Amino acid sequence: MAARDDSGRAGAGDARDLLDLVHDSIFVRDRAGCIRSWNAASETLYGWTREQAIGRRVNDLLPLRRAERDAARDAQAIETGRWEGRLVRTAADGRTLTIEARWSVRRDAAGEVIEIIETGRDVTERREIEEALHRSEYRYRNLFQAMAAAFWEIDFAPIGSMLRELRASGVTDFAAHFAAHPDYVRAMIRAARVIDVNEQGVALFGRGDKPELLRDLAPFWPDESLPVFAASVLAAIGRKPNYVTETPLRTLDGRIFDALFTAAFPPESIAKGTLLIGVIDVSDRTAAEADLRHSETRYRTLFHHMPVALLQLDMRGLFVRIAALQAAGADVAAMLEGDAAFLDEILQLVAVDEVNQAALKLFGVTAPADLYGPIAPAWQVRPDTIRRSLLARLRGEIGYVEETKIATRDGRVVDVLYNIAFPPLLTDLGINVVTFMDLTDRVEAQAALQRVQADFARAARIATLGELTASIAHEVNQPLAAIATNGEAGLRWLSRPEPDIEEVRQLNARMVADARRAADIIKRIRGIATPSAPTRAELSVNALVEEASLFLAHELQAQGVALRLDLAPALPPVRGDRTQLQQVLVNLMVNAMQAMAGTRSARRAITVRSRAADDGVAIEIEDSGPGFAPEHLGSLFASFFTTKPDGMGIGLSICRSIIDDHGGRIAAANAPGGGALFSFTLSATGSP
Repeated sequence: MAARDDSGRAGAGDARDLLDLVHDSIFVRDRAGCIRSWNAASETLYGWTREQAIGRRVNDLLPLRRAERDAARDAQAIETGRWEGRLVRTAADGRTLTIEARWSVRRDAAGEVIEIIETGRDVTERREIEEALHRSEYRYRNLFQAMAAAFWEIDFAPIGSMLRELRASGVTDFAAHFAAHPDYVRAMIRAARVIDVNEQGVALFGRGDKPELLRDLAPFWPDESLPVFAASVLAAIGRKPNYVTETPLRTLDGRIFDALFTAAFPPESIAKGTLLIGVIDVSDRTAAEADLRHSETRYRTLFHHMPVALLQLDMRGLFVRIAALQAAGADVAAMLEGDAAFLDEILQLVAVDEVNQAALKLFGVTAPADLYGPIAPAWQVRPDTIRRSLLARLRGEIGYVEETKIATRDGRVVDVLYNIAFPPLLTDLGINVVTFMDLTDRVEAQAALQRVQADFARAARIATLGELTASIAHEVNQPLAAIATNGEAGLRWLSRPEPDIEEVRQLNARMVADARRAADIIKRIRGIATPSAPTRAELSVNALVEEASLFLAHELQAQGVALRLDLAPALPPVRGDRTQLQQVLVNLMVNAMQAMAGTRSARRAITVRSRAADDGVAIEIEDSGPGFAPEHLGSLFASFFTTKPDGMGIGLSICRSIIDDHGGRIAAANAPGGGALFSFTLSATGSP
């Protein structure tokens, strides 16, 4: 009983000392699983001291994996008195241990279980080695079965005999002899015999019958591959470990295919006169490589001879940076929108690594190397183009196109059409190709066209002023007449024996106000007549309508036309040129007055409306005139089309050009209640 526990009874200490000398872990537990004895080797193995272990349940102290908790094991030990096997336990420091354990059951005189003694040995390292070996063997067998490779075991001994005879005859340079005597190489091929071949070899070379392949190599070796066989023999006698090359080989039915040929020369095999040959059919790969070379040639030809500038960009640095930011939880799109330093970093991460001839010409350089490196120099004028193109890529779009400006290496700033696509294949390779189309000529032509249009528009404005000469003269004469009247009255007050200074002061104030009113009239007229470059600014549509109405107020009164303004409040501002948009309003209102001048209707009215539209602001000018003939509706905005005997036919065409240039739309129709209805839209500030 001395070995039963560490309770301190007589003899217990001696038994414990003996157990501490044993190298294996030994501990004793009762039937309920409580530990009663724990030797020094158990402390070392599991990391629990004797004081920590005794009294604890073994499954609590040394947890087993879930799969290991099997009551059947305990039942077997109690039934047979013994159990042995492997347990996977967790040590005090969390390590997983594989224990090779033996249990012995002790019973009392009545046969009841008193205690179970466990002897355990750590076999974790051995188990890991066994598992690694098992995995290695498993991988090897799977690889061997999955490989589309034919393996031959060749009897090489006859060739060895031939070589010894050749050396005995005085030949020392085997390579030169083989090159000079191809028949000798063919004889070696006939001498070598196939001892064994695997199933892939039967499928590749034969017709489903393995025995017909167990013969010499002659049927499989075409003449063009004789140098390869000679080289493999030279590698073998040169004690090289192997020989690998690509060569044509032939099947039993005469088909020649491209093969990856491998001969291995391990010393133990050579000593036995055998070697192992591996053959892989690479015909598909060879064809694919030929197709790839052809495709690459076509790509290079297209790339370098396209009439537009092409730059191939290395995007790998950028992609790595974006991936790292996204992995860290950063909002890359938000960084692009608000972090100028991040955009500068991007311009340094994306690099040019290939360009075509058109790109050299566009950027003003002579050698491709002049453009290699970061793209930053080209985008110093419009870096936001890169920002927008990357945002498009982050949104998953297939590409991005924008008219922009680039800086060339010879100091010019060039208008270009920038185009970049995001095909998945190129993106996976970390490259992109961008195109630049030089728009210089088109931009200059557009500028010239705009100048011509501006001249026409000015001519139309002056023509309108000519039509309004009487109204303008009357409008100017009113303040001038008032100034003259007030001046004469002032002189009379000053000529009195006792001048009335206060009355003169009031008259002078009225003269100043009338002079300013006259100056404002002249300013409006000069604004219409004076040539100037278009200037875009935020404008109130309602204010534009009111200014145009003020300009035409006298003419409307003279022709007996009632003007009604139906202007919606709180409209968003638009961005445009004040003079040009006023010209549209004035021209449409003058047209309405002229259309109604020939009618006998007692009611002559123009209604101008403004309202919010889906994409901005809409303006309508409706009159009570005769409207349009149906056949004229499709031609109203055509250049030089007019229904007036003395008309030029450019007014409505210019109106359309101005509205188009402002990104809007203009239309004409007959009003539901009769009369003409012109409508046009303008985009609100901030609209796309």
